[in-house]
Amino acid sequence: MPENQQHLNEPEFERKVIESFSKHVKSYDRHAQLQRSMAERLAALVPNPFHQKILEIGCGTGVFTRHLLARSPSVIILNDIAPLMVDYLKEHLEVPSHTKYLVGNAETIPVPKVRLITGNAVFQWFQNPDLTLQRFHTALEKNGYIAFSTFGPKTLEEFRNTAHFQGPTHLLSQKQWKTTLTRAGFKLITFETEIRQIFFQNTQSLIKNLQQIGAAPLRMFKPGELKQLIRDYDREYSSPQGVYTNWELYYFFAGK
Repeated sequence: MPENQQHLNEPEFERKVIESFSKHVKSYDRHAQLQRSMAERLAALVPNPFHQKILEIGCGTGVFTRHLLARSPSVIILNDIAPLMVDYLKEHLEVPSHTKYLVGNAETIPVPKVRLITGNAVFQWFQNPDLTLQRFHTALEKNGYIAFSTFGPKTLEEFRNTAHFQGPTHLLSQKQWKTTLTRAGFKLITFETEIRQIFFQNTQSLIKNLQQIGAAPLRMFKPGELKQLIRDYDREYSSPQGVYTNWELYYFFAGK
């Protein structure tokens, strides 16, 4: 996860995030196995069929979009902060002719009226979760829904502690997310959680994977720091199967 952005103002932080994801747009699908698995589980919470308007936040290359299209929405609006991600999706995913695109930061751009707002493995990037969910609540039609998956505070905890940084992603606890939903006016319908332990050949492979999905630290490590991080993590979190990381995953489905 990216490092603390305390020295980055909002436009600069947004630019860094766009750069990070855009740089690896072509490799994202190949390395996003966890996000693909999360998309499958999140999709199970969305009614099928769903012949209503859907807004997907952080559509990326279309990992979760495929599941939404299978629900036969009347209109689907695809949002992402990185224009290159949307361009890649257009080239590699067959979508209905009535598909609309909304490029920009979902926290600041106007949100259209829809029946469902959803996003897979993206809400942790919100810098103002309370305000953003309130905006989403306002944008939803009567009897609308919000469905999203995100990461809990135990995600990459070992790696973040070893690397001595705290990312700008808001890894809220399940209690904090539930409180945020309630304050925004939502009524929680379904909540699920799980812990995944994922193995890599070594720490260098782990860091490469984070880079390929655009989730590596925004600040590049100095050569000496990186070598020390790899040594420390290989020593502390290795096993016969390789080095491991833990991921805490949340799935929410709530109504207006």
